Amino acid sequence: MSSWTKELDEAAVLATKAGHWHVVLFYMLCALAAIPTSFLVFSQVFTNATPVHWCAPAPELETLNLPDELIRNLTVPEHDGVFESCQAYTLDLKVLFEELKEYAEDRSVLVREGNALRVVSTQQLVPAKAQERELQISKAVEAIIKARSEEPSPCENGWRFSTEHYQRTLVTEFSLVCDKDWLPRTGNTLFWVGSIFGNLVFGWMSDRSGRRPTILFMILLEVPLAIAAAFPNNYWTYVALRIAGGLFFPALYQQPFILALELMPPRSRTYTGIVVGMLFASGMCLLALLAYAVKDWFHLSLATSVPFILLYGYYWLIPESPRWLVGRGRIAEAEKVFRNLARMNGIDLPRGFLVEIHKKNKEEDAEAEVTMLRNVNGHITGFPELQEKKDFVDRRISNMLTFKPDVAKRFSEGVDQNKEEHLERIIALEVAEIVNKKARLKKERESIRDMEVLKEDESINEESQLNVEARQKATQTEPYTKPGNTLRRKSLQLVTKIFIRGDEEDDVTDNQRMDEQNSEGDCKASPLDVFRYPNIRKKFFLLTFNWVALGVVYNSLSYNTPNLGVDDYLAFFIGGVVELPSYFIAWRCMDRFGRRWVLCLFSSIGGISCLSCVFVPETWPWITVVLAMFGRLFIAASFAVFYVQIGELLPTVLRAQAMGASSFIAGLGLLACPYIVHLATYARSLPLIVMGVLSVMAGVTSLFLPETLNQPLPQTLGDGEMFGRNFKLLSCVEHRRRSSLKDLE
Repeated sequence: MSSWTKELDEAAVLATKAGHWHVVLFYMLCALAAIPTSFLVFSQVFTNATPVHWCAPAPELETLNLPDELIRNLTVPEHDGVFESCQAYTLDLKVLFEELKEYAEDRSVLVREGNALRVVSTQQLVPAKAQERELQISKAVEAIIKARSEEPSPCENGWRFSTEHYQRTLVTEFSLVCDKDWLPRTGNTLFWVGSIFGNLVFGWMSDRSGRRPTILFMILLEVPLAIAAAFPNNYWTYVALRIAGGLFFPALYQQPFILALELMPPRSRTYTGIVVGMLFASGMCLLALLAYAVKDWFHLSLATSVPFILLYGYYWLIPESPRWLVGRGRIAEAEKVFRNLARMNGIDLPRGFLVEIHKKNKEEDAEAEVTMLRNVNGHITGFPELQEKKDFVDRRISNMLTFKPDVAKRFSEGVDQNKEEHLERIIALEVAEIVNKKARLKKERESIRDMEVLKEDESINEESQLNVEARQKATQTEPYTKPGNTLRRKSLQLVTKIFIRGDEEDDVTDNQRMDEQNSEGDCKASPLDVFRYPNIRKKFFLLTFNWVALGVVYNSLSYNTPNLGVDDYLAFFIGGVVELPSYFIAWRCMDRFGRRWVLCLFSSIGGISCLSCVFVPETWPWITVVLAMFGRLFIAASFAVFYVQIGELLPTVLRAQAMGASSFIAGLGLLACPYIVHLATYARSLPLIVMGVLSVMAGVTSLFLPETLNQPLPQTLGDGEMFGRNFKLLSCVEHRRRSSLKDLE
């Protein structure tokens, strides 16, 4: 194994075979990805809610101390039991007070206009007994009807808001209705604008500086920004703070998920996306309960931000990703992560165990390759024309990611026999050279170990250089021994040292020797590498489309709950509850039947459920609610499967950056969510039709991605390019033998 994939899986299994700390750490990472982000993205459903509203009456009319409901009935037009929200009748105050002069008296009162108070000279009804009061109200009704205009006009005196569901929201605080009703919708959209750019920045930072410092940096900035959003002096200040907070939302959801995926053993990878999804749904349910209990946007904003000051405690809890460390050539630090994890679990792993696993696997791979060549050639020596190797070796190395070298298959096909013989000769010579040279070095070390320590070190370095050369031919990474590369790596270690805990001082010389002798190099990768490799590029585009489609559908269904015709809190809570079983269903299904077919079926069923709402009359709102929630169940399950799939398809050296780039494009699609939801003003089922079409399309495209169940997590760009290269479109998952699975776990 040249990419450390198997070694890291085995090390993770050894470090977590007993104890409970890794379970606690796993759930803490999943909770970090789910709970704060669910509050961050969906709190605006309630803080930006628009209650039922109508035009406020003139201040002079309010001073008559008439019942509010009576004033609304007399001054606001009504159609089919629904009052106009942006129009009202105007009153001729001279006519009004002329009609009421026998029942009113002049007074100066303090009235509120918007956020200001002013003194108004007006008239009030003379205090009277019950019977006289009824007569006064009757005369006042007649006077208002006589004094009001024939046609309504836009509101001139502000608005009145119903407090049945919301005591106070940002809409009521800043009067964001009628000609300003676009502001809350735009504010929701601009939140996603922030998330678009945050994906790129933190995805790049994660792959360059590490998972741990990126997560801690996001927590450091996100918590105070979320708290500050509760203290805006105007709505645009609130929007600016939300945009700044949106920078962290997708990355704060992705990075702990990636760290949990890379830190845990293979048996826990499927659970990662499922647990994150279940905790995210639980966060939505908790948010609905908090909003229902508080019903005030200011207190809700504090309740969903201040408690997360506790997240600063993650500084002492989360480690760095060992897969990322190995990808950067820091073998000793990766081993230390596993040893610390094992120590917390009550397991004692010896120093150097990771390198020993690596050496054992290399020997097994070399023996397996020699055995294969013996089966093909009958021998591995006896090729006298050594000069032929030089003619073809560079061509084979440069093309190794363009085709999958399968010697047995090429000999069976009988294509260009001369070239096949040259290729066979070259591979056999290289393997024989490596095996024989290692054998000679081993004998030399045994003979001089007791006499000359210096020569022993030189032999080890020679063997180490041989391994490095062989690995450089088998991987598409830049050499680790480049001076500039080494300097940059050490600089990064110094910069991020404040994020790395040092419980014990290790031997620096030993660590450097371990890194230099066993690392595969500093595996630099950028988002542009996605487009340099055909198979990775194809998978990236398919995954991005699925992310756009599922993200738009999932978020639109969440934001669309007020348009379903039932109580906002109840609909949102039901949506969160519905998601909980969806993740369990997704876990059981994709653990048995794989990712691609489960994603296809779940996404298609969810889309068909949404499309079915077009046949439901608007007078049957609960039927629409049931279909929408059924669709949400399967869309949530699809998203859980997809999140596991994308993490398993992308290689470690590019995983965070590629997910960030894909999420950036998906974020552009999410800008349309508020406007898709707004289509409900024309027809309640119209947003659901758009969601259903996107969901079905995502289900179909998922079949063009390879299966990842029971497959090793790709580490290098070469692994990612070779992974799933020759799968069949209608193929199903291939189950490993139970014994193999137990060995891996």
